[in-house]
Amino acid sequence: MDILNFSGMYEGYELSCFKGACFIDLRDVRGTKLYVDSEGEKAVRERIRELGSRGKVHLIDIGDYHYVTRFYLYEIREAFDLLVFDNHNDSKEPEFGGLRSCGSWIRDALEDMPDTLMSVKLIRGIRDISFLKGSFDNERPLYISVDKDILSGDTCPTNWDQGDMGLDELILILRSEAEGRELLGIDICGGIPGNAGASDREIRLNQSVDISILDALCYNHRVCLETE
Repeated sequence: MDILNFSGMYEGYELSCFKGACFIDLRDVRGTKLYVDSEGEKAVRERIRELGSRGKVHLIDIGDYHYVTRFYLYEIREAFDLLVFDNHNDSKEPEFGGLRSCGSWIRDALEDMPDTLMSVKLIRGIRDISFLKGSFDNERPLYISVDKDILSGDTCPTNWDQGDMGLDELILILRSEAEGRELLGIDICGGIPGNAGASDREIRLNQSVDISILDALCYNHRVCLETE
């Protein structure tokens, strides 16, 4: 398991719950918040590539860094489907030329991976589900990316505007979508860093949701992390 520290998001977590996790400090890498330039992308990809990604869990900080999902997808060498939970449609045109962003990473992945990324399903709410490309094939492996801003603020506070989904609803959909599929990996982002004003309660809620998501997908966060 990888825990990527860009903002200090996880400094309030009880990391003993994630035994064996690899904590990667990226606070020294410039050009990464919301947008990532070529130098920032190179630095981040070099640090995570050494760890490998197949079948692994990645906690990738707050939603400002959701574009990191794309870096993990680039390591996949076979045809696969992508399932995204997000209150926002992260397939927009980048606002600044030459810069990739947390709001354009899906579009970037679709453009860069036409031969392996076969379909993308975006879930923004219980009644807002769409395919941005193709359709799922249960014979293909699946990668899952969850931005916790899809949840209500009472359920899991983040630094972005949020949806109204409850945790039970998210878990139900996750289990249904993953049933019978080979999971190539899962990443989770979203939250509020303690140094940005998150209360102890908000930090505990975020950690609890992370653990619930992993448990729902049969990732025993204590056992599997000790063996990876």
